[in-house]
Amino acid sequence: MNPKIERAIYIGVILILAVLLVSFGKKEIQLQKEIPVTADELYKKIANPNVTLQIIDVRPYEPADEDEESDEDFVYYVDGHIPNSIPFPDCDESKTPKEALEHINPYLPTIIVSRDGNPEIFKKCAQKFTIVQNLKGGIIAWDDAGYPEEEDEYTPPAAGGGGGCL
Repeated sequence: MNPKIERAIYIGVILILAVLLVSFGKKEIQLQKEIPVTADELYKKIANPNVTLQIIDVRPYEPADEDEESDEDFVYYVDGHIPNSIPFPDCDESKTPKEALEHINPYLPTIIVSRDGNPEIFKKCAQKFTIVQNLKGGIIAWDDAGYPEEEDEYTPPAAGGGGGCL
């Protein structure tokens, strides 16, 4: 067989496989958006040091008035949140603390946490992230499962890593 024809066939096969791979990847991402993650699954993902994941909490950050007490549990981020979660109230940059906004990465695999797993707020927020899932049952399901929580304001993660010169 002529080497030019053989090369063209190989390149054609590679292009076809690349198109199939991209289309399957897009379908998988879309399916992931439709299937919420449970509190148990999220806990296992967080416990795995090999999994890179960001947790976005979309509940209001804190009461508008310092004297205001929340009537219900888990209304505000400062009432209790998943460790290392990032506050992003209503997925609105104007309501988000500046130090938290700097740590939101739209390209990392993301879990959206609302009070009760609200699908409407998830749909709104899902548009801002590439790979995203909803926490089924929200922070209430996390609490009911007995997993650890943090209280108080958001504190950015400490600079870590090390081992190299900057």
